[in-house]
Amino acid sequence: REAVVSTQSTGEARLKNLVEGLVSANHHRLDLHTGGEVGNTSVREQLKILQQVQLEETKRRHEREKAIIMKEAKSRSKMSNSEAKAKAKQVALEEEQLIRQREANETALAAIGNRKRHKNTDVMGMEMPRLRSHRINMKDLIFLCENDPFLSKSNTLYKLQVSSVK
Repeated sequence: REAVVSTQSTGEARLKNLVEGLVSANHHRLDLHTGGEVGNTSVREQLKILQQVQLEETKRRHEREKAIIMKEAKSRSKMSNSEAKAKAKQVALEEEQLIRQREANETALAAIGNRKRHKNTDVMGMEMPRLRSHRINMKDLIFLCENDPFLSKSNTLYKLQVSSVK
């Protein structure tokens, strides 16, 4: 009895590792073809990412401009009053434009609405894990067999390679 249970648990663990390897190989292969996960994000996430990038860029630019203005203000001989006022107006306009852009992004996010996903629940009200299906093809299986230490020198790999040529 113990031998059967041990063999069963060993076989189950081996199959689980093989399936996880197949899913991982499939995921990596698909990432290479699609160019990453940029296309898989929602509009809301893309807007948030763009807003964060714009905010970081403007912060860096403003810090550089402030440093330049401070250096020029300390020297005073290089810059006249009219130039200082013009630069101050320009900084204020850019600040207003940044605020308008942020408000437009927030309005767009509000227009999308709150999309909460419904949890998968069974009859008892318990949450069930969401199963994802993956399309595994022969390339993924051959890749897994080539990288597996037990299957890389087996007859199974040879048979898979011959059958994939047909």
